[in-house]
Amino acid sequence: MADFEIPVLPEYPTIPHLMPGTMAESRPFVAKPEHQASVGYPGELVENWEQKAVEKLGEVVSKSRALQVFLDSCVKCGACTDKCHYYLGTQDPKNMPVARQDLLRSVYRRYYTTAGKLFPKLVGARDMTKEVLDEWYTYFHQCSQCRRCSVYCPYGIDTAEISMAAREVMDCVGLGQKYCNEIIGKVHKIGNNLGLPEPALVNTL
Repeated sequence: MADFEIPVLPEYPTIPHLMPGTMAESRPFVAKPEHQASVGYPGELVENWEQKAVEKLGEVVSKSRALQVFLDSCVKCGACTDKCHYYLGTQDPKNMPVARQDLLRSVYRRYYTTAGKLFPKLVGARDMTKEVLDEWYTYFHQCSQCRRCSVYCPYGIDTAEISMAAREVMDCVGLGQKYCNEIIGKVHKIGNNLGLPEPALVNTL
């Protein structure tokens, strides 16, 4: 048997030093117009997309009481910070679950809370801008939606639900992700994620 040392697992994990922006340029390919069209979304950023994104966000939140609670109840305790493998692996603070949530929460506060409408800077509320949209596209697609953070959150805040809401908003204004939307389109049109027609599937058996 090989002789090797088993690493000692400490009681508390070592939290890496912050390295802001390490993953700021890492983002998936944008879906082509045909990929967007196959799932019923516009093929490029729609006209007046800022307003439509805000309206869609309001619609998504209004349909999910849980999502609204998740957006309103975070106290920034940091319990989720060292539970996310994306943050531990990249050291980018925006990959902390709480920071990822705040990318959407800041826009939600700006348009759907009294404090955000009256005192946006005081509560960290932000307008929906192209810069914010680009941040959403970068960091909400770096979440694998494993929900590990929600297990350790004392309030049960589910970052996966928030990520899915942000992705839905982006899809609806014409900024979809190629991998997901292309595959979903193939499933709807052909019936499998590879896009293989029936004769090809039969030949694989």
